[in-house]
Amino acid sequence: MSEESKSTRRSFLKGGAIVAAPLAVMAAPAAAALADDRLARLEDEKAIRELHALWLRHLASGDRAAAKALYANETCACALAGIGVIAAHHADALDIAADGCKASASYAATVEVETLIAPDNTLAQMLHAQGEGYVRASEARTLEADYVKTPGGSWAIAKLNFTQA
Repeated sequence: MSEESKSTRRSFLKGGAIVAAPLAVMAAPAAAALADDRLARLEDEKAIRELHALWLRHLASGDRAAAKALYANETCACALAGIGVIAAHHADALDIAADGCKASASYAATVEVETLIAPDNTLAQMLHAQGEGYVRASEARTLEADYVKTPGGSWAIAKLNFTQA
């Protein structure tokens, strides 16, 4: 009887596993790095959404000092003294830069704009004495926000801009 080598399914799988092992070892760190990048991106998106929600809460409550603390530079906060956001929705678009240090978002919002009435006549002076003296108008706008990552690793508002919707 002659001994012929018969190829079996088991030997085929064993050979495939031996050949594939080095490839699997090389692919594991790449997959782990990709998963870490994705996790960091998701955490950044969550932090930006939380920052935006906190800014909306401070703005709605009238706490301008707390809202001002959320800015990277305090010059941006001063322009919002007469604007109150009535309703904002989830981010229409949230883009984080490849370096992970800057982000931009746009939100559909309804804003209430307050314009001070000049107290140059008796009626206007009476309105101011009674705590009124503002003309309010609600308008649909798009809030375009730019965010930056601070040296401490948290996010801050760099710039806000309301454009016509």
